[in-house]
Amino acid sequence: MSLSRELRHPIKVVCHRTGLTSHAIRVWERRYGLICCQRTESNRRLYSDEEIEKLRVLKCLTDCGHRISSIASLSFEELYELYKKEHPQPAAHDAVGTGPLLHKTPEQCLACCLEAVKRIEQPLLTELLENARSRYGHRVTLLRVVAPLVHEVGEGWRKGELRVAHEHLATAVVRDFLSHAARSYPKRLNAPELIVSTPAGQTHEIGALLVAAAARDVGWRATYLGPSLPAEEIAACAKQRKARAVALSLVYPNDDPDLPGELSRLRKLLPQDVALLIGGRAAYGYHQALRVPDVRLITDLGALESALEDYTTAKTES
Repeated sequence: MSLSRELRHPIKVVCHRTGLTSHAIRVWERRYGLICCQRTESNRRLYSDEEIEKLRVLKCLTDCGHRISSIASLSFEELYELYKKEHPQPAAHDAVGTGPLLHKTPEQCLACCLEAVKRIEQPLLTELLENARSRYGHRVTLLRVVAPLVHEVGEGWRKGELRVAHEHLATAVVRDFLSHAARSYPKRLNAPELIVSTPAGQTHEIGALLVAAAARDVGWRATYLGPSLPAEEIAACAKQRKARAVALSLVYPNDDPDLPGELSRLRKLLPQDVALLIGGRAAYGYHQALRVPDVRLITDLGALESALEDYTTAKTES
C-alpha cells in the first residue's frame, strides 16, 4: 500500500485510528524504536498515515497473540503479509459465474466496485466494500475506494454513461456501509463537533456522508442532518450542539442562482467562531460567486482532515 509519509497527525488521532493508548505507543517507541515522530514548535508529536497504519497492523497482530518483541523489527510489507495470513479473506464472486473478482490493491478493488455498480450487483458491491475494510483498514478504504467510487459514479451519471438507477444503487450501498462503520466509533464526549448537511436545493447526500465519516476518523463527533436544509435550520442545530464547524456538500445543480445567497445567510447566522466549510463537485463555482472571506473551500477529504486538525489545534492553544 502507498500511504502518505507527511507528518501531520497528533497522537490523539493515532490513538483513535489504531485502538492503542498513548502510553502503549510511547512504550513501543521507547523500547523498540518503532516510530520516528517529529515535534512541532509547540512540542506536539506528529505522525504520518504510513506510521499510523503500521501501528494499526501491529495492534491487530498483538491482539492475535503475536509478541510485540518478536514482530517489532519487521518491515511494513512483512507485517502486512503476516496480517493477511491472520485475516484470510474469501474472494468475492460475480453473480454470473465468470470467475472471481479478485483484488490485491485498493485500486483493483475500486475497479471491481465500479463493475458491480454498472451491473447493478448490490450484494457484490456490499461484499467488496466490507472485504476492503477488513483487508486494507477503514481509513484506506474510505480514501482510496469509497471516495473515488462516489466520484466516478457521479461523473458517469453526469456524462450520461450511467443511469439514475446506478447512482441510486451506489448511494444506497455506500450509505449503509458508512452508517455501519459509524456505530463502531467510540463515544468522544469532549471531542469537537461538526455539523454536516447539504444546503437547500442540494439533494445529493453521499458527499456529505463521506465528510461525516472522515471527520469521525480524525476524532471529531459528526452530526449528519440529511440533505437539502435551509440555512436557518443548519444554524439552529449548530448553535444547539455548540458545534465547532459546519460542513456542506455541494454537488448538483451547479448553477442555482439562489445558493450563494443561502450560503451568505448561513454564514451570518452562525457564530463567528463556528467555521463554515464547503466542498464537492460544484463547490468551487459557488465559492467564487460567494465572495465571503470566512467560508473555507475544501477540495478533497485530505484537505478536510487538515482543516479539522487546524481547528482542533487552534481550540487547544486558545
